[in-house]
Amino acid sequence: MQSYIVPQEVRHHPLFSALLRLAVFILCLLSTALLHAQTISGRVVDPSGAVIPGARIEITGGDLTQPIVLTSDEKGNFASPELKPGTYSVRVTRDSFEPLVKAVELKGKTELDFKLAIAAKREEVTVSGKGRAYANSDPVYKQLRNVGLGPTYRFDDFTVQIDSATLRFQKGTLTLLSPVNGMVTGAIFIGGGHLNLKAATLLDAAELKRRTGASEFDEDFSEVVFRFTGDEQQKFAPGMKEKVEAPAEAVSAFGRWKEKVRKRREEAQGFTEYLLHGEDMDNVDADMLSAVYNPTHPPFVNAYVRGAKHKDLRLFMRTRVGALPQLDSPEEVALINYDQEAMDDGVWYLAHLQPEYATRTASSSEDRRLFAT
Repeated sequence: MQSYIVPQEVRHHPLFSALLRLAVFILCLLSTALLHAQTISGRVVDPSGAVIPGARIEITGGDLTQPIVLTSDEKGNFASPELKPGTYSVRVTRDSFEPLVKAVELKGKTELDFKLAIAAKREEVTVSGKGRAYANSDPVYKQLRNVGLGPTYRFDDFTVQIDSATLRFQKGTLTLLSPVNGMVTGAIFIGGGHLNLKAATLLDAAELKRRTGASEFDEDFSEVVFRFTGDEQQKFAPGMKEKVEAPAEAVSAFGRWKEKVRKRREEAQGFTEYLLHGEDMDNVDADMLSAVYNPTHPPFVNAYVRGAKHKDLRLFMRTRVGALPQLDSPEEVALINYDQEAMDDGVWYLAHLQPEYATRTASSSEDRRLFAT
């Protein structure tokens, strides 16, 4: 290989010096990028520290339109391809172990350790739902199942009214879900807030008092996952302030929400679990699919509230089929405390919309079917 010596008069030329400095600068940038690749890697072990090969690792969030699925190797290790900076959720599953989800604020190479707990002995199946085979083949349904997080906004000192319930957002952030077919179908609030529910009738107030000890329900909360039809987003829009970075807790909250609404036990441990997670449990993604395809779909809002005392409160408002269609009941508003180990587990509030009581049009004989048969 022949060598080439740059003449002295060229080496001392100002243009040559400038080009040399630029080349060195570009080389430094490339070296830095290689040293700080945006990747997520880690190791999966059991409670004793033994490695778990063959674990399934699913990465969602950031600007991903589809999850990245990896498998841990014989040493329990895994590594993602290069990713863009952002907020991601990493979910690890393996037969005979409890799933584990971690949130990652990716700003460089990130290494995680996953210690999976032994699964409790139980019979649990993924939600099948009637007509699931048809829904699974729909590309929009697949987007809804794998929807990621969109922009995040500062969300302070704002109130949202959902019929009899008032949600006061004192300080926090609101992260919208990424649009599906141009429609935002949900949001995640992280921060501090307060839920108040005033019963619409004296009879409902008496039942609420029997259930909770007071005729009016109040509780602070730290997170809420919302799923709603398109127009219901407008209730939140006036409170959205400047854009901010999505908190890692939003990814974790959405991961937990998916876990609890998409699986059920083969045999329910109680009546509330039977309603919410039995054979006829609601498929929220299928509900959203109907709303995406049909702009005139009756509006609904589901709010999954993590309270200071009650960790799984569910506030439903549906103007069609009823808040709890599993009961074949037309009441449109419901508040449920889902806690199988607590004495106050159950449906606390089930009533018609306040305007129906005001106009005396509320009736238990209302036909709430989406389709006449």
